[in-house]
Amino acid sequence: MTHFPRKRFLAVLAVFALLLPFLANRTFASPARASLPVTIFGQWQSAEKTDFLAIASYCDSHYNTKVNYQQSGASYATELQTRVQGGNPPDVATLSTPSSIAQYVAGGSLTPLTFVENSTFKKQYSPFWRNLGTVNGKLYGIFMKSDVKSLVWYDPKKFKAGKYSIPKTWTQLVALSNKMIKNGKQPWAWGAGVDNWTLTDFFENVFLQSAGPANYNKLIAHKISWTSAPVVNAFKIMNQIVGNPKMIAGGRSRALSQKAAQGAVQMIQDPKAEFFQEATFVDALIKGALPSAKLGVDYSAFPFPLVKKWSTTPTEVGPNGIVIMKDTPGSRALVKCLVDPNALAQWAKLGGYISPNNATPASAYPSPLLRSAAQMQIRAGRAGLLVGDASDLEAPALGGTYEGPALQKWFTNPSSYMSVLQGMETEAKKDYK
Repeated sequence: MTHFPRKRFLAVLAVFALLLPFLANRTFASPARASLPVTIFGQWQSAEKTDFLAIASYCDSHYNTKVNYQQSGASYATELQTRVQGGNPPDVATLSTPSSIAQYVAGGSLTPLTFVENSTFKKQYSPFWRNLGTVNGKLYGIFMKSDVKSLVWYDPKKFKAGKYSIPKTWTQLVALSNKMIKNGKQPWAWGAGVDNWTLTDFFENVFLQSAGPANYNKLIAHKISWTSAPVVNAFKIMNQIVGNPKMIAGGRSRALSQKAAQGAVQMIQDPKAEFFQEATFVDALIKGALPSAKLGVDYSAFPFPLVKKWSTTPTEVGPNGIVIMKDTPGSRALVKCLVDPNALAQWAKLGGYISPNNATPASAYPSPLLRSAAQMQIRAGRAGLLVGDASDLEAPALGGTYEGPALQKWFTNPSSYMSVLQGMETEAKKDYK
């Protein structure tokens, strides 16, 4: 047996002792892995694009992706369809209208997302979100951004000056609006021009609350008509505000010439305007137009007042979905990242965003308002009172093309609602054949 000389052993120990402090401070990196390239085609631009890239950066760091975000032009749906038909689909695409997911499934263009359907996913996402991305029993779309649309925005400083209280019911809202008129106000700002979807959102909130989720979903599927009593009743309720010209800040022509962001800014800057009804993304719209405006100081929001009694506020959301069009390791890694609550928190902390994932940390939201909106969505989901944007879920020709201009006609002449609804029903019969 060969023995290691004692003196040599002691010498080695001495050298090791000298090197130990140096070695303790060294970081030995594991061999670098090749990143997983993935292209995602989407509509987000300006501030929303910047915010999404914060998530993309997280995915690159934590899921080994190399995300290439490709922004569409003015017509996202047409561009995506052209790319798919031309054999050049993106790896991943954003589809905000769930009805379009079914169309691409029918065309064999999408990959099922069964690899994310585990117990954690089912625990973190309410049945509403899981069902929304499911076609023929298979999950094809996951949702990584939610616009909570059941909010009414206001200026806290004006409210304080007028000694107004936040209305909790529709009756209180109408009474407060009439009180504001007596005080020389024109309380309701609108951005209902090219962004005529603001009118569909207002209708959807009133209809959801007055008719309930079951009728709401029946109308989406055209299982009740647009001239049925629940729909007619919703227009009568809306006309308590829209039917009174004194309610409309700047008059109907201004309301119908403005974009959504302009209506939101008018709510702050016009001394006579008090309310603007829209989603959580109003925070981003206002910051884009008025960088010095502060949420909670210059503008805030409250839940859409209850038209009738509910256990919690029925809540409408605008879904932003993700689908895989090319099944690659990068595509799968990105989708796994986009259901990670810690990834979604990267956008949440920047504001103007609500995560569909119930496990997204509440601390990620930078304001009490956004934390409240996230909780409002969670409560509605648990109570079965969470619904998607109806115009996104209807037949595309009806919800995407016809309904907005039809409601502009109603807004121009509120007494014409029956003829507008008859036109909606005629269009629906054609589109749902």
